[in-house]
Amino acid sequence: MIDFSSHFLKTVGLRVSRLAVGGSHFGLSVCRKDVMRIVSAALDMEVNFFDTADIYGKGESESALGNAVYGRRHDVVIATKFGHDETARGASRAAMTQCLHNSLQRLKTDYIDLYQLHAPDPLIPAEETISTLQSWVKEGKIRCYGICNVKPSEIGHYCRTAQAMEGVLPASVQNPVNILNYQSYEEIQPSLKAFQLGVLASLPLARGLLGGRYRSVLDVPQTHPLSGYKGLGYRNTRTKNAINRLMCAAKQLNRPPSVLALEVILANKDVVSALVGISNLNQLLSLIDLNSSLLQQKTIDYVLGRRLALD
Repeated sequence: MIDFSSHFLKTVGLRVSRLAVGGSHFGLSVCRKDVMRIVSAALDMEVNFFDTADIYGKGESESALGNAVYGRRHDVVIATKFGHDETARGASRAAMTQCLHNSLQRLKTDYIDLYQLHAPDPLIPAEETISTLQSWVKEGKIRCYGICNVKPSEIGHYCRTAQAMEGVLPASVQNPVNILNYQSYEEIQPSLKAFQLGVLASLPLARGLLGGRYRSVLDVPQTHPLSGYKGLGYRNTRTKNAINRLMCAAKQLNRPPSVLALEVILANKDVVSALVGISNLNQLLSLIDLNSSLLQQKTIDYVLGRRLALD
């Protein structure tokens, strides 16, 4: 069974699994019946954390998730995001109000556990965004809020704004974190510590690049997202070497590469959960033995390139 975070969202009493199901495929490549199967299997595995966004499938992901958890709302923790919807773009109070209303309807719920700003909005003062979120926490429309895709300076700006307004601070930061870009976590780590934030690791398998099928980004098919501009940052020797280390360690430890890649990230206690985009039931079931406590520090250091050899 998947273990649970020991420190995330203590102030609001939320207990979240350290593996989170990402719903970017829900309602699109994953039909509603399969979403229901995935949600049911996740709960059987004691995975209770589900992350989506209003922009995924233009709302279809939220609708599919809402349908799947209907009647089991108190068994799950739902995180969703706002800010990129074409009909209500940005982080103004007016846009946010429309987005929250729409998300609540699609998710078939009267509250959202974690409501997240999908990315900073440079056109809207942080005071307007934060005050809106803080008011919704007081009203019970959301239990807490988070920020996504942020730089260290942006984390500090939003958190200091919240402090100055004497309301609740963000509860989490959701940023891409995987063994190929681990330095991005290290850059925000001081800010996480300063404001006592947990990090939600998005793209922990680098869009499938760390799943064991590919030796480099050049191996992905032309239909894969990484074959385009999203793969540009991975087209280098450093990425290839990191994948080789992962495959070598996985073979020696008799662990699936995807599981090992997640375990290395989850060995970091700042990482509350790893958000894995699930596109089919077998993909979820392949992670059932995930257990970061099994790893030795030398394995973590080797996979992250801090050690030349595993032995």
